[in-house]
Amino acid sequence: MQFVSHGTLAAALAMACLPTLVHAEDGAPATKVSAQIFVNASQLDRDGVETADEGLAMDLKRTFITVDHRFNERWTAQVTTDVQWLRNSDVSDLWLRHAYLQRSFGKGSWLRLGNAPTPWIAQESAREGFRYVDAGLIARTKLGTPADYGVHGQYSRGDFVYAASVVTGGGFQKPRLGNRADVEARVGWTPAKGVELAMGGYRGTRAQDSGDLPHEHTAQRWNTMASWVGERARVGGQYFSAQDWTRITKPGSDDQRGWSAWSSYQFTPQYAVFARVDETRMSLDIDPRTRERYQQVGVEWKPNKHLRLAMVGKRVEQETAKKKLESHEAGLWAQIAF
Repeated sequence: MQFVSHGTLAAALAMACLPTLVHAEDGAPATKVSAQIFVNASQLDRDGVETADEGLAMDLKRTFITVDHRFNERWTAQVTTDVQWLRNSDVSDLWLRHAYLQRSFGKGSWLRLGNAPTPWIAQESAREGFRYVDAGLIARTKLGTPADYGVHGQYSRGDFVYAASVVTGGGFQKPRLGNRADVEARVGWTPAKGVELAMGGYRGTRAQDSGDLPHEHTAQRWNTMASWVGERARVGGQYFSAQDWTRITKPGSDDQRGWSAWSSYQFTPQYAVFARVDETRMSLDIDPRTRERYQQVGVEWKPNKHLRLAMVGKRVEQETAKKKLESHEAGLWAQIAF
């Protein structure tokens, strides 16, 4: 049985308790510090294979420390650090998840320069609503990165929101440059209160074609999502189709497909239930029997605005031409926010 040291958790909690530094009147300079911690203690069992991460253990999935500074009504900046410590592993490097300067152009419209959230993953997490339990479909399957270095813009008009990023493609964890920039875009339409219909896409080489590496293919991903967020309930689903995401410098083309559906219901301000199902096929051409099904169900308790605590059960089925694996995980997941 493996646990993160008490000293590490104490340090993380201490950082999370950093107070807001400055409160100022509207339009005046202001700086504030906030934090989020995603942590879980769970029992993981894998059928068909023995791995080092089985058993009861604790994961410090994410520790975000964010500094927001407002220069004036138009100009702001944000820096967010990110630390992860998974079971049976050494503590990760300290990542710079966000570091950008923003110019606002009215409600919902802005331009960001630097390492900022990408258009699709941030929105899929916001609509599903339980990021601290697991990342959304695109982030979980690693068919995208939640933040990247480049130029990011959003324009809001009426019921439509348009967002686009021109980025390095290397992501925020291991920044690097390729021979060309990647592009990601998203269009969202809100035809009724709480309803959003969205489409998006990504095209580029993910910074994998630098140096002497051959450029065999260009990665592409297309997304659609429909969701409704009400006062008590959330319902939604999304679908992706990708080509050559892992074949940029390799011969032979390969396609990927997947979908996700989720729902939740808030019985009281403190208690909610939620469920989610993902299914992906990550090698339709080279190994068409490759398939994964992810299932999640849970009950959440929110005693106050700082803590979300969920009892969760997960099941993952993975199949390839050579083997079939199944894993089960159950335990407690928490989000601590200050």
